Amino acid sequence: MSLLEINSVEYKYPQSSKKALDNVSLCVERGEYIAVLGSNGSGKSTMARLMAGFFKPDSGTVSLQKDVLPGIVFQQPKEQIVAGIVERDTAFGPQNLSMTKGEIELRTIECLSVVGLADRASSRTFELSLGQTQRLAFSGILALFPDLLILDEVTAMLDPASRNELVEFIDRWNKKGHTVIHVTHDEDEALHAKRIIVMESGRIVFDGLREEFMASPHVIESVFGKDEVLPEKKVSSSEESLCVKDLSFGYPERKIFSGLNLCLKKGTLTALTGPSGCGKSTLFECLAGLKTPQSGTVSAVSRPVLALQESEAALFEPCAADDVAFGPLNDGLSGKELLERVKESMQLAGIPYEDFGDRATFSLSGGEKRKLSLAGIIALDRDILIFDEPTAALDPLSRKNVLRTMKELASRGKTVLFSTHRFEEALYADESIAWQDLLGGTAASEGREPSGTKHQDSPESAGVNETAPEQKKLSVQMPLTNSKMIESIGKTAAAFMAPAKIPHSAVSVLPAALKFILFAAILCVSVLVYSPAAGICMLGVNILYAVLAKYPIKKAAGAFVKLFPWLLLFIVFGMFFYPTLPDDKVIFSCGIFTLSTGRLAMTGRTFLRAACALISAGTFLFTTSEREIMDGLTVLLKPLSVVKIPVRYFVLVTGIIFRFVPMLLDEFCGIIKTQLVRGAFGEARGLSKLKILVPLFVPLILQTFRKAHYLADALTARYFS
Repeated sequence: MSLLEINSVEYKYPQSSKKALDNVSLCVERGEYIAVLGSNGSGKSTMARLMAGFFKPDSGTVSLQKDVLPGIVFQQPKEQIVAGIVERDTAFGPQNLSMTKGEIELRTIECLSVVGLADRASSRTFELSLGQTQRLAFSGILALFPDLLILDEVTAMLDPASRNELVEFIDRWNKKGHTVIHVTHDEDEALHAKRIIVMESGRIVFDGLREEFMASPHVIESVFGKDEVLPEKKVSSSEESLCVKDLSFGYPERKIFSGLNLCLKKGTLTALTGPSGCGKSTLFECLAGLKTPQSGTVSAVSRPVLALQESEAALFEPCAADDVAFGPLNDGLSGKELLERVKESMQLAGIPYEDFGDRATFSLSGGEKRKLSLAGIIALDRDILIFDEPTAALDPLSRKNVLRTMKELASRGKTVLFSTHRFEEALYADESIAWQDLLGGTAASEGREPSGTKHQDSPESAGVNETAPEQKKLSVQMPLTNSKMIESIGKTAAAFMAPAKIPHSAVSVLPAALKFILFAAILCVSVLVYSPAAGICMLGVNILYAVLAKYPIKKAAGAFVKLFPWLLLFIVFGMFFYPTLPDDKVIFSCGIFTLSTGRLAMTGRTFLRAACALISAGTFLFTTSEREIMDGLTVLLKPLSVVKIPVRYFVLVTGIIFRFVPMLLDEFCGIIKTQLVRGAFGEARGLSKLKILVPLFVPLILQTFRKAHYLADALTARYFS
């Protein structure tokens, strides 16, 4: 019997009329190395999930040899991470296989070393770059030592060095007798396999040895297209569009870049290359006004717009055409003009309006979602367009189409900047700049900054070069006014996270279990006390708890201020439903609204309890690492194991919650970033901003369900049950 047999399988996603898999049959022998090729939406990822046991076919059969352990690495890296700490994420799968502590530690160290993350073992997973996150996802599945390793575009977000290391490891893994199925869009990666499968419209159109594939030029052309002659490099114009001078950005715990210089000319296409995690995405967000640099200046003819690297976060409308129309609508376009803009943008992005306009956004494949996110930025029709890894996860033909589109935009007078990990894509641009050349030096379209260039003194007053008076000046300040919402969310979240190094204090030195007991006692009493006097006393106790823990009270105060509008909304809502008791004194009454002493007391209790909860929770999380939280829970719940209650599952679920909350905050920030880029919020402040924020909860709720679904898949892939 073959290791895996698929016979006449058909599969169709719910609420879809199109077959994702159509009469698919193949056999996989033990020890084979198979590459699966095909365009976006051809059914590759669906077949990979079917092999891993995530889908049951509508018809046909899938037979897996007994005792075979499949392991799959999915296309989207962030949605595969199940723990908040790097080493705990890699260890999660082996823990579910009931290995000994020594085996788990050995596999964790070995697998993190293989993917180059051993030095980040104690880091928080949400601090990793997208490329590093992809490597961590690979490490987590590799730690299972699967008999059948299924890889779905695992190198899409990696720089060349990391990609080569990973491919070399896959070769070594296969040579040890393990079976590998590698879904890829890369020809060099595919040729490492001994057998190659090509899919098209849910069907297998080629299945043969590597030598047979190389001897089939028509098959190769259908997958990778014809070899193209590189376009001529455009001679740089004299008109500058974007200039950056001595730009620096960093976080309290680490510096991202310093002394960065860049100058771009109008009508040119520029590629930026650099390793994963070096800071390219952060730079792009600074240029688009989404982050505030610590020092330096950004000068531009108009505000740049950015297509984010993570395309999933850039889509929030239910219908594809509506998502593309979001930005132009905010610019005031309507009617026929809006429709034509949407159609042209979707055509340029390789996702034609006729075929995709009415499609549900979240029913699209990963590559189709990326194209749609690019169309939404193109539709803004701005002078300066920035694309962060625009070809990641796209098939070769789609990548070439995106490159041609960016070249076309540059020929129309746009200034286009994009990042890439692919050397051949960088050659397609008019100018290619390596990341290290930006730091501490200059990088212009001729390789140096033109003489006579002058810059403004601050981001707020950033304007264009005085030597080019014909250029327009910025009509709005940099960064975007409401980009501070993103920083605000980050600061609020930081108030409930342990710092990289927990300060030594009377509380931090306590055993993990005792920290739990102290926190639970203070929180419970704070919430249960009823009288205002007792509430004020407990507020004092919470402040003392924070002081002893060296927890900055201003962190909790800042979080309280940020959450105050929502707390107030909750209280106002409660005012209408809180009963007026017989002994209450009515202070004010108008229609259905009555203000009484009882309701005022309720308001006071709510504020006191909220303040106590924020301080106690913030102090506990400030002094307790995720590792200690998990260890403390294990100790406290250990007595329950005597009566056969699965304590381990409670502990693991707690760890998953700690992973899920930052993931949702990151998703919320992604939605806000995209809407800011596409013209939402404008200069809204105060209650106007609150009103505009309300519609964000619809896409956030949808994304929450989607994230929960992906997280469930990630847990299943790690054999959590």
